[in-house]
Amino acid sequence: MASNEALEKLKDAMSDAGKSVEDLFKEIDTDGDGTINGPELYKGIKKIAGEALTPGQVSMIITAFDTNGDNRIDAMELRNALS
Repeated sequence: MASNEALEKLKDAMSDAGKSVEDLFKEIDTDGDGTINGPELYKGIKKIAGEALTPGQVSMIITAFDTNGDNRIDAMELRNALS
């Protein structure tokens, strides 16, 4: 599965569940630190979209969404990626 397919599944799952980006972010940010790291993203996509990604795919998604270069996804970055 390509990372863009996983992203589409995440968007579909979000809209099917009637969740906002903020809801989705809170669900994936399991340690509550305000950012999503690689392991959180992997677990979140697996839980929400039912897809297991490779570490390389998780890395590609983080690189694609991470606009401030901290190697994590914050709420604004996720909102921009999913809008």
